[in-house]
Amino acid sequence: MPNMVDPYFSKSVLFICEDSINGTTGIIINKPVSEMKIVNSGIKNKIFEDILNESKKIFFGGPLNLNEACVIENTFDSSVDFSKKIQLSTDLDLIQEILFNDKSSHGARLIFGHAGWEKNQLEKEIKRGDWILQDYDSSIFNIPSKNLWQEMIHIFGLDEFNFIGNGGMS
Repeated sequence: MPNMVDPYFSKSVLFICEDSINGTTGIIINKPVSEMKIVNSGIKNKIFEDILNESKKIFFGGPLNLNEACVIENTFDSSVDFSKKIQLSTDLDLIQEILFNDKSSHGARLIFGHAGWEKNQLEKEIKRGDWILQDYDSSIFNIPSKNLWQEMIHIFGLDEFNFIGNGGMS
């Protein structure tokens, strides 16, 4: 929502990867690491830190487990569920291709970290009006990441500049 002030989740578009009785896991898909100020990321390798800060192909998936990566790529088949476009990977060749090959897979994004919620926490945040739910649409790969959040809220007829007060439902 436009009034979310948490620096990690403000203007974030998330994909919910798992929702179970134990809690919910998701990844932010619209925030390049180069645009984030990641606090206490624990990166000790200066070369790796420089790559993270410069690349527009590396994304911040959430504040948890920033040392873990997943790869999302567009399969060009709109009938394929978004969850099948995510590959958990430690394949160095695939990661290097995304980082250094300008002809790498269209829309491929290397995402570090994820977001997590305790049992029923996300459900409560949704009821409070902190999040808007949207079914997956393959067009997310065609929208530049810097515009994705605005495009998603416009689908609901909302305007980020016309909000006042707090989110919630009456």
